[in-house]
Amino acid sequence: MKIYIQTDLEGIAGFCFFENRRDAGIENIRHRHRMCQLLTNEVNAAVRAAFDSGAKEVIVNDSHGSGYNILFEQLDPRCRIIHGRNCSGPHWLPLLDSSFDAVIMVGMHAMGGTPAAITPHSRWQVNGGDIYMSECSMAAAIAGDYGVPAVFVSGDDKTVAEVSAKISGIKAVVVKEALSPYQACSMIPAQACQMIYENVKEAVVGYDRIEPYKIQGPVELVLLDSPDHCPPLRKIGEPVTADNISEAFMLYEKAMPWNKFNTVDVDGFIFP
Repeated sequence: MKIYIQTDLEGIAGFCFFENRRDAGIENIRHRHRMCQLLTNEVNAAVRAAFDSGAKEVIVNDSHGSGYNILFEQLDPRCRIIHGRNCSGPHWLPLLDSSFDAVIMVGMHAMGGTPAAITPHSRWQVNGGDIYMSECSMAAAIAGDYGVPAVFVSGDDKTVAEVSAKISGIKAVVVKEALSPYQACSMIPAQACQMIYENVKEAVVGYDRIEPYKIQGPVELVLLDSPDHCPPLRKIGEPVTADNISEAFMLYEKAMPWNKFNTVDVDGFIFP
């Protein structure tokens, strides 16, 4: 059995807001490291659960921001990790293909415009508003194009509600109740890790009982967001149309100036 773990940071227990990246003070540095440690612990709980449920291969995608968030030297040594500058490789979900049996999503956040969700952003509008998708449900839909089911999600209550409504039977752990974009009532991290471990085990064992999440094509896609992740949302870029959600997403992402897929030359880039 082969498992792909998609990760983000905003949906972990204990996270309520980003550090101030312009502040080099020790408190700010400690905040960033602390969040990375909490993320690492939750991801490791999912990795261990996957192997303990019979997985032979587990690949983790460090998909938040810089791509260097997970303290990978602390992970279960049986897994492998995709990390480094995000969107400089071949795909937003590198190496994901039909050879995987299931996708697990840890630390997910709500789509832009979701009331009282923790730091909501990235609202994907499909076919003029027939469907709205978060980064989490987008990952599930891309996996669905490969015939791979998304079987587990963790995050705040708003995130889990959105994904659970789209994917029948998905195992889910609400690690915090979001009270505002910057405040939550959270599980203690150790308890969140235990819940993730137990539910990922069940999800992996029963992976074949969940249908892949598929969006019927053709697909028109546009991103709604704002520079500071706060309302009002506006269209970012121009809509694209393709035969399926995977093609539409990659066409759109490749047109965004902050992405440099299939990077060949060293360009001196330093992530902010």
